[in-house]
Amino acid sequence: MRVTLVSNIFPPAVGGPATHIYHLALSLHAQGHAVRAVVCTDDPDGAVRPPFPLTRVSWSVPVPLRYARVFWHTWRAARHSDVVYINGIELPSSLGALVAGTPRVLKVVGDWAWESSLRRGLTRLGIEEFQRARASLAARGLQGLQRLYCRLATVVVVPSGYVGSLVRGWGVPTRKIRVIHNALASVPRTELTRAQAKAALGLAGVVVCNVSRLYAWKKVDELIRMTPAFAGNATLAIVGDGPEQPYLERVAAEAGAAGRVVFAGRQPHERVALYLKAADVFALNTQYEGLSHTLVEARHAGAPIVTTDVGGNRELLRHETNALLVPYGDREAFIAAVNRLIGDPALAARLAAAGRDGLDYFRWERLVDETLHLLETVTGLPGQVAGARA
Repeated sequence: MRVTLVSNIFPPAVGGPATHIYHLALSLHAQGHAVRAVVCTDDPDGAVRPPFPLTRVSWSVPVPLRYARVFWHTWRAARHSDVVYINGIELPSSLGALVAGTPRVLKVVGDWAWESSLRRGLTRLGIEEFQRARASLAARGLQGLQRLYCRLATVVVVPSGYVGSLVRGWGVPTRKIRVIHNALASVPRTELTRAQAKAALGLAGVVVCNVSRLYAWKKVDELIRMTPAFAGNATLAIVGDGPEQPYLERVAAEAGAAGRVVFAGRQPHERVALYLKAADVFALNTQYEGLSHTLVEARHAGAPIVTTDVGGNRELLRHETNALLVPYGDREAFIAAVNRLIGDPALAARLAAAGRDGLDYFRWERLVDETLHLLETVTGLPGQVAGARA
């Protein structure tokens, strides 16, 4: 099968689409399929050189020209492909594949229109309200673009039933939506104990850990404001970077929590695993999730989890079984859940142990098998590899 993959980021950049597209392309290539990729990157000189053809479009190019180049390169590649798999730069790549007459498999992991509107100050609504309310003209424009490229897709792949319900609300028929749950391409492992992991990171005492991109909907600001109420004089270790960081640093100072909050910044994958290992509690006070890779990684690391009862979290975790789930926005309940785990090591250990059950489902091979089956269904080319079709 001849597959073109498109992404808005690519290694050495970090992030879900970069990791997903790179490892999916490697896996399909290893199985003998003819793979090529069109990606936007801040590494136009190519520090990462994969074993398949790769077209890079620089992020430094102005948006209109960048989109035109993505359209052009996708169209050229799609003319010689059986299917195009899109995970970013959706509109120009979808149009390029459409003009080439090639089937389009589009991966949607969340509500891009809502996220963009939130970042640009076009809305202050939550994701559920945003689906129903009449948005501003600019926000409606973003919603219209999102509906357009989703409806252009032959099939839309979503990481959870929750995201599938959002996509249905945008006018995409149920028959065109497929759920393929996220998986981890690699799982860094450490033999260190929790105490040893803390020592390696220069941490001591009770550690509450948060790993996330620092966007507004992650509500890390509220987590910082909760920190003085956490038991055991706990330290909040925040791993990740993003546009909210300067604001969050001010919040920590204003909340009187600066001495108890550590901003670790962006960390390599192996280092993130070390922070998860060091966590007495992993706390994710998020407003919404499609299906969180980080929660799966926290389960692998044996970190007791407190998070919100929203979106894909409900498909990944069970309250009082492998995590404590709290209604979003209930500050006192979130603090109580964190303090409950800090004060009850036996409960924390039980939830962490249960969190490791069922993790085999999230292995990378399962995601590749399900994706390949979908591509074969869309193209009508079951089992064919490179060179099997003229």
